This record gives sequence, structure tokens and C-alpha cells, in this order.
Amino acid sequence: MKRFYLLIICLSLISGCATVGTKMNQENIAQIKEGITSQEEVIASMGQPYMQTLTSDGKIIMMYQYTKVKNRAINFIPIVNLLAGGMDMKQQILQILVDKNGIVEKYIFTDSNSDINSGLFNTQ
Repeated sequence: MKRFYLLIICLSLISGCATVGTKMNQENIAQIKEGITSQEEVIASMGQPYMQTLTSDGKIIMMYQYTKVKNRAINFIPIVNLLAGGMDMKQQILQILVDKNGIVEKYIFTDSNSDINSGLFNTQ
């Protein structure tokens, strides 16, 4: 029985979550003004983007992303995890369209929370 409790403690310490990117705050995003804010100002405020894409007409799409996935505790209960389990996901995506002059033309911010279900009782 001691080994079982030790196993549970070890699993809880090594498991947990996975994170990609840096969490964005509303104040930095609110400072972005379409037609006014420059690409350099965005980078100074938000840091380097996760990805940049050059469009066919010479514009730049800057993409910032934050994703955090966290295991649910039920995933670590033997047998039960086969029936019902899953993860919770928090995701933020900021896409900024920058014109040829280096000025923000448009931006879109998405902030979402999702459930990722697994197990026999969680399938649809």
C-alpha cells in the first residue's frame, strides 16, 4: 500500500501541464490602435511574435499564441481514467495585420477555454 501512495505522489509531481508561449494581458492588447500603432511598438510591448507571415501583397501577419493544457486529476486514477478523463485548455491567439508602411491595419484577439474529454463515457 505504501508503494501505491508513493506512486500517486510521484505521478502528481511529474504530471501537470504543458505551456506554449507567454500569456497575454488585456492592457497590452488595448494599446494596439489600428492605423496608428507601428510594428515596432507592438514588438516593444508584446515581445517577438510566435510566427510572422508575409502575404502576397507585401503585408505582414504577426501571430502571438499562448496555450496551456492541464491534466485533470481523474486521469491518474487507475481504471477510472479509462472511463472518464481529459484535460482543460486555455488558449489565447493574437493576429495582427501590418501594412507595407509598418503600421497595424487590423488585429484579432481570441481568448478561449476548452475541455478535452477522453475515456469511454466522454466520447460523443
